[in-house]
Amino acid sequence: MVDARRVKTVALRLQQWSTGLAQPLRRHPRRAAAAVGGVLLLSSAAAFALSEVQPPLPPRVMVAAAFDAGVQAQSAALADADMHYVQTTAVRRQDTVQQLLRRLGVTDPAAVRQLVQDPHLRALVAVGAQAEPVRAVVNTQGELLQLDAVLPLPADTDPDAVAVWRTLQVRAAADGTLQSAISERPLQPRTRLANVPVRGALLTALSQSGVPAAVGQQLVKAFAPQMDLRRSLRKGDQIALVYAMHTLDGRDVRPGRLLAAEVQTRGTLRQAVWFAGADGKGAYYTPAGQGLEKAWANSPIPGAKVTSPFGMRLHPVSGRREMHEGVDFAAHIGTPVASVAEGRVKFAGVQSGYGNVVKIVHPGGFETVYAHLSRIAVRPGQTVSEGQLVGHSGNTGTSTGPHLHFEFHVAGRLADPLRMASYVPQGKPLPPGEKAAFFAATAVLRNQLAQAAGRDEPTRLARVD
Repeated sequence: MVDARRVKTVALRLQQWSTGLAQPLRRHPRRAAAAVGGVLLLSSAAAFALSEVQPPLPPRVMVAAAFDAGVQAQSAALADADMHYVQTTAVRRQDTVQQLLRRLGVTDPAAVRQLVQDPHLRALVAVGAQAEPVRAVVNTQGELLQLDAVLPLPADTDPDAVAVWRTLQVRAAADGTLQSAISERPLQPRTRLANVPVRGALLTALSQSGVPAAVGQQLVKAFAPQMDLRRSLRKGDQIALVYAMHTLDGRDVRPGRLLAAEVQTRGTLRQAVWFAGADGKGAYYTPAGQGLEKAWANSPIPGAKVTSPFGMRLHPVSGRREMHEGVDFAAHIGTPVASVAEGRVKFAGVQSGYGNVVKIVHPGGFETVYAHLSRIAVRPGQTVSEGQLVGHSGNTGTSTGPHLHFEFHVAGRLADPLRMASYVPQGKPLPPGEKAAFFAATAVLRNQLAQAAGRDEPTRLARVD
């Protein structure tokens, strides 16, 4: 017989459990639904997995092999290897030998001490900045093994005077000392033609047409007696050039001399050709044989300011109206004074009123006077050339302050020194008896210049090898 009290107790507990379960369902219906759905989803997945019979997987096999990389042996070999490094750099402006070697990686004190005393390396850096690089091979200790450098020409060297390619070679000997040697190879001259349209700055136009800067500088200097090319050229002007280029193994390595040039500006055509006479001295001439280089300079002190012109004036000392027989140039004591033309010293000494004075007679009946000098640098009877130093400006004689008094005489008569250009030759004449040689020697240049000035080609750089 069932115990009624026990049944009643079980019923009461079931009621309490159901009540406890219903409350959270009423409170969170969505969570409850999600939980039920998840249970059902897992049940279906488990049933599907059980329904699919999976094939057995093969057993995993592990293979172990011993591999000897020889890391220690390789590390030792690398440590013992003699590592070499190649460094290149260009000589810079105001470089020293020490600075050059430091950029090349040469730090060995013994090598630096020896190379600092090398006369060729010292000459290399003395020239200044240059395009040709210096190449060095050094090891990990900073010791120099090899060095190669192209030795440049001195700044004042004639571009055609030295037609050789000189290189400095420094090598490390077996005992560790450095041995240097000079290698020379002859250069082959080749002729180049260029046609340059001017669209802006002169040197920029030349560079864009492949003309070396050294040739451009010669061009400016050749026409300097006639015009300032840097200031006078305008857009649309045209330049034709014939110049030499030195080559090594077929490669252009150094620009040579400007041989012929033509400048066409505002309808005016100017030409110049190079000619060297029997004496070896060359100059630029027009195709007709008229010299372009002035035989006379404009002033004994280029750029000096005129403080008292030629003509009547009140004398600064006497106070009387007198003829000023020359011009006065402002100049500090010690300023170099040069002869304005080739000539012979007629007088060099002290003269009343003039103080220290130099008088020079020139071909063609001309005479110049340089007065109030602080020091005289020539002697009577000496031959002087245009631009040669004759003394230094000063304040000697009858003078109210440091300056140079300069006179110009034509056939024994005074003339205004500021008008010398209207009296003196404008260009150096051809050497006597060399007109025939001039026209024969410049015939090829004239033809090449005409070829370079081809009007149909805007820009052309050609070879005439």
